[in-house]
Amino acid sequence: MLSGYLALDLTDLKGQLCGKLLRDFGFDVIKIEPPGGDPVRRLGPFKDDAPHLEGSLRFAYLNSGKKSLTLDAARPEGWDVLLRLAEQADVLLESSPPGTLDLDALRQRNPKLLITSVTGFGQTGPHRDYLCPDIVGFAMGGLMYISGDPELPPVNAPETQSCYFASTYAALGTLLSLWQRGRDGQGRSVDVSIQETIASQEHLIRTFATDGESITRHGSQHEHVAPANIFPASDGYVYLFVTRAHWKRLLDFWKDHPPMLDEPEWLDNDFRRARVDELNDLVSAFTRRFRRDELAEQLQKAGIPCLAVNTPMAFIREEHIKARQLFQPVEHPYLGSYLQTAFPLIADGQRQPAVPPPLLGEHTREILIERLGLSMEQLELLFAQGVI
Repeated sequence: MLSGYLALDLTDLKGQLCGKLLRDFGFDVIKIEPPGGDPVRRLGPFKDDAPHLEGSLRFAYLNSGKKSLTLDAARPEGWDVLLRLAEQADVLLESSPPGTLDLDALRQRNPKLLITSVTGFGQTGPHRDYLCPDIVGFAMGGLMYISGDPELPPVNAPETQSCYFASTYAALGTLLSLWQRGRDGQGRSVDVSIQETIASQEHLIRTFATDGESITRHGSQHEHVAPANIFPASDGYVYLFVTRAHWKRLLDFWKDHPPMLDEPEWLDNDFRRARVDELNDLVSAFTRRFRRDELAEQLQKAGIPCLAVNTPMAFIREEHIKARQLFQPVEHPYLGSYLQTAFPLIADGQRQPAVPPPLLGEHTREILIERLGLSMEQLELLFAQGVI
């Protein structure tokens, strides 16, 4: 949808999903890595559990379809190459500590360049220089405080959710800036704070800001509705969500439910929620009679929101997922043949095809010769100096 645009991706884990999203939108994305490889190449999980620069499955996903250029931009010769590439680029993505990159020099070289920065706490403010791995962003954004069992300390979400939230907002901000540049021709800076993107995802911050009410942990139990929780099946778990509109349907399906549940007061959401422990015990005994897929299918037919809690294997094997071709086979010199997650967006009936990640420095020669017009002698000199 957006072919013809060029993005330079200098990000670490905090922003690499942004570059992937732009690539899936149609951008040509150059992943600029230090000569020793991007740090994400050293993050697991790895193919066959064997650490290798070409074996990181995390890097493979976040950088699929990008081109890899090795470049030490901290050296004068490397910085000059980056400036020359910036002249041709539409977007530069970066996630270095504020003040590390000379953004003014980049903008002077290309006044129309859009610069998107993803950092823990933004480019300004007292915390701008604080270090921010994913767990810090999740905690400082407030979402960790309401995550987990109410009887236990807060827990972190799996994966790197705060980085991915920030990258998604960074991609959105980049596209909005690109649209605005089309109207006035001006380059812009997009400043994304991981802390702020996490805080914007849930109602805990805005609820407290509005009325001073502090939300606490409820585990998987919905704060206002019951039964609305994860319940056991004979072969796994389901998530069941029953509001006032679904309550009588559930009782009709649950033929031998306790007679007291037919009393009029149980129709009220607040009444059921106030008795959640008792109700959840009764519902759990009922759901254990079924296999998870069987229960989900029957309740869906009855108009009751219920679906299986998927394992990764079950998700990939779902006929629905196969029909939509979310996972597509790709080939990679080191990873071999595997299923790559394609872009989770379909436009006009078409999904962007899945592609593998680049090998380290795979496109260095192509980019420097074809885009910048460097000679082989110049490339050999940069290689000898350790710049590429």
